[in-house]
Amino acid sequence: MTSKAKKQDNGYKNIWVFFLTFLVFCAIILLSNLSKINLINTIVMVGSVLLLIVSIAVFVYYSDKAIATSTRKIATLCATMLVSYVLIYVCDVVVGQVEIAPLALCTLVLSLLVSGKSSFIGNFLVIILYYLQHVNFQSGQILLDETSFYVLFAGIATAVCSSCVQGRYSSRFSYISIGFVLGLISAICRLLVFLMINATQGWDKIYMPLVWAFVGGVVTTMTMFVLLPVFERLFNVVSPFRYSEIANTNTALMRKMYEIAPGTFNHSLTVANYVEACASAIGENPFLARAIAYYHDIGKMKNPQYFAENQLDGVNLHDQITPETSVSIIKSHTTYGISLAKQHRLPVEIQRAIVEHHGTMPIKYFYFKAQKYTDGKLAYDEYSYAGPKPTSKLTAILMICDACEAALRASNDKTRAESIVDNIVDERMRFNQFSDCPLTMQEIDVIKSTIITTFIGIKHKRVKYPEIKLEDNKQ
Repeated sequence: MTSKAKKQDNGYKNIWVFFLTFLVFCAIILLSNLSKINLINTIVMVGSVLLLIVSIAVFVYYSDKAIATSTRKIATLCATMLVSYVLIYVCDVVVGQVEIAPLALCTLVLSLLVSGKSSFIGNFLVIILYYLQHVNFQSGQILLDETSFYVLFAGIATAVCSSCVQGRYSSRFSYISIGFVLGLISAICRLLVFLMINATQGWDKIYMPLVWAFVGGVVTTMTMFVLLPVFERLFNVVSPFRYSEIANTNTALMRKMYEIAPGTFNHSLTVANYVEACASAIGENPFLARAIAYYHDIGKMKNPQYFAENQLDGVNLHDQITPETSVSIIKSHTTYGISLAKQHRLPVEIQRAIVEHHGTMPIKYFYFKAQKYTDGKLAYDEYSYAGPKPTSKLTAILMICDACEAALRASNDKTRAESIVDNIVDERMRFNQFSDCPLTMQEIDVIKSTIITTFIGIKHKRVKYPEIKLEDNKQ
């Protein structure tokens, strides 16, 4: 089965998550309206839920394939919608103050944990569903019902506002500011709903709802901060905040790498600069890019002296062993790296980068070394990494930058930078290393130019100042 076929197959397998969500939504809605249930409104409600769940499933499968094959992200999407719906119901029925409900919660949470594309659709589904259940169980009084109309109006308005800012901020304080903006929008929506339904009656009763509507915007961001770490732990998905925490040289794993394999540590930091710049250039997540670059070679902490960047005394231990043994040691850094990643509960995206960043490329130096002792031509298979090939754009970027960093550092010649990068990319294309990821030729060109620009920036010349010895001039 091809990689594309496997992804489609996995997408179909995740249908059970949507089916389970459909059942849970039906149970919540029907149980919360138990005293109002009859055959007709039950059929209407179940049909409405089914239609909406099918709609978002179809949208995800055809328009957001990045999450269609990920059970973790589909589960996060559905769980967020369920929690959001329950919170609106609690604020409306239990607390009796629907204005404080976190109406834009889905957009904020899902844009950080799952996907910007599906975040608004998930939020829209929840708002429409709550509105429909209100219509279905209110005996035709919906046109005069401020509650349901406010949820519909403010829910859509705040969700649209939230979707406009998603992914633009990496600090938690920025989202507090967004909370105040959402509160202002909610208050405006509450006032407009009052004017539409009550016209000029009961002005004395609108002041507190306006205050609560403003508070509701702030509550939305506060609830988001509570849910993020919970969902990160439950579904093993990661927000940009978490990636920023992981991509920190002061973590236990990075400190250990600095102590055991200082050359690999510095190599990883430099690769991170390249990968982050390339990711930003083609619109990928720069936080994840830096995180995967930091940890891609953690497996080199086992036998670090067998890797060139850690051979500080000039002694190459590979001169004393066979090429086959050398290949086994070099290849083992990916398998040991994935075991370390799992032990330290690093995100799945980082785990994949560890095993994919060399793809199935031959380990050239030891292949040609073995070739010298062999009559005829050796097969690449026994002298190549086990793979798999990169399955995401970021892992493909990491593969390119990892090889380019080492080659450019060894050359240290800015005039040859372009030919070095071209040769590395062309070689990986000849070995079909990008066949399982959605990287385009245009993006590859952008990546190559970004690497060259970054290298030139790193190797810029400094002005040579004359040596001057300063003496203390105090009297």
